[in-house]
Amino acid sequence: MASSNASIPINMEACKNLGIDKKIYSLTIPLGATLNMDGTCVHLAVFALALAKSYGVPVSGAALAAMIVSIIVLSMGAPGIPGSGLICLSVLLAQMNVPVEAIGLVMGIDALVGMFRTVGNCLGDVAVSVLVAKSEHVLDMNTYNK
Repeated sequence: MASSNASIPINMEACKNLGIDKKIYSLTIPLGATLNMDGTCVHLAVFALALAKSYGVPVSGAALAAMIVSIIVLSMGAPGIPGSGLICLSVLLAQMNVPVEAIGLVMGIDALVGMFRTVGNCLGDVAVSVLVAKSEHVLDMNTYNK
């Protein structure tokens, strides 16, 4: 599965098995699947910098700062569907003055990388659910410690 949105039921079941109250995970998991794209942020940063380096495009401090802001915005706006990382990466490459054709170097492995992106996104969603449940004192510690 390479889709954060398709993983919502599985993540909710994992939260239930961890002893998180349904009031918490019924909000945090769908919200996280939409906004919290940790794996996408890492993917965009790694591939944008690698492609810039391989095409000999210098990345100044100001360009790096702009890239970071763009990555945050792009990851929050990325749909939770397979292949959305390529579209976001092409937007980022255009901003960094890297030829957009460079995306062809990534396309072949994107299906595999997409699965790892989804793992990062889903793990982040469940981890935040645990933290919120713990801070709200609605985490069943007996179930969590099993």
